[in-house]
Amino acid sequence: MPESSADGSVRLGSVQIHGPKGRVRYLEVTTARLQLGLAASILVCALVVNAVLVAPTVARSQFSRAEQVEVFEEHRRLAARFEALAERYSEVRQLASELDSRLCKIVLAYGVGAPANEGCGEAVEVLEEPALTLRQGQVVLIESGVEEDVERVTGRIEGRLQAALEVEQADPDLVELTPSAVPLRGDDFVLVAPFGQTRNRVTGDDEFHHGIDLAASAGAPVLATAAGRVTYAGRGAALGRAWIRYGRIVGIRHGDRFITLFGHLETTEVRAGEAVSRGQRIGTVGATGWSVEPNLHYRVLRRRVDGGYDAVDPRIHILDYRWNEERFIASDRTPADPLTLPATLRR
Repeated sequence: MPESSADGSVRLGSVQIHGPKGRVRYLEVTTARLQLGLAASILVCALVVNAVLVAPTVARSQFSRAEQVEVFEEHRRLAARFEALAERYSEVRQLASELDSRLCKIVLAYGVGAPANEGCGEAVEVLEEPALTLRQGQVVLIESGVEEDVERVTGRIEGRLQAALEVEQADPDLVELTPSAVPLRGDDFVLVAPFGQTRNRVTGDDEFHHGIDLAASAGAPVLATAAGRVTYAGRGAALGRAWIRYGRIVGIRHGDRFITLFGHLETTEVRAGEAVSRGQRIGTVGATGWSVEPNLHYRVLRRRVDGGYDAVDPRIHILDYRWNEERFIASDRTPADPLTLPATLRR
């Protein structure tokens, strides 16, 4: 039966330990000492095993971190490249939108209907802000969106261009007889009253403005915007009470489709019945009639099927000048208030 030791644990025996000089020492082995030794051994073994198992993981972790840094740097470079491409695409997209708007103005000026005039003024934005967290799936979606957008815009532009060419081929005189130029030289003028619902700058009343007013230097030459024949040149009072406000006026009829009117003129340099060509001088800018400064009132009237005329935004018929709202002009086809046109201007 095992004996009890001094610390109360069970005495299992003793171990002789021989020293280098022949001395012999006895190490008493008890249950307490055995448990302590086993615990120490287990701890050491655990540390060794952990070191063996963890070492490759640590190495892999360090390698993975290095890889991550490299991948992140590459991703950053790709993101920068993508952002540059997105910016370039936006610029190209803007140019395409401007071209589309200008073609819209052409088909609208010619009176071409659907489908050539559909979507005028619309802009489809595909790319917004590229993110550093862009994933492959997102790139695929954006690539697909760009391809669809390019196909849509290209098809739209080709459709409008083809429609315009067909109209010109069917009626060769239409090019010369369609108002399409700015009635003043250069760009030394300011739009002070747009087409549509606005406030009269003289009376302060809200009313529909059937043309546009372009402020310019007094005496600046006013030019015909298409080939045609002068129907009237003189004071607006001779056309009726409603025309007094426009002072001195020149009216030109362009074939059977259009009539253009030029008001507030200081002088008129053409006479009724005279044929004019696009770019020909017909008068000078003045402040006659209801005017707060020298300016030109310019109006474009389109003939309806019933023989009457509707006022349209003259900016649609100005193709050699770029307005700030090109897209809006092409998309805004506000119907004008009914207009009574004197027979003198239609003859």
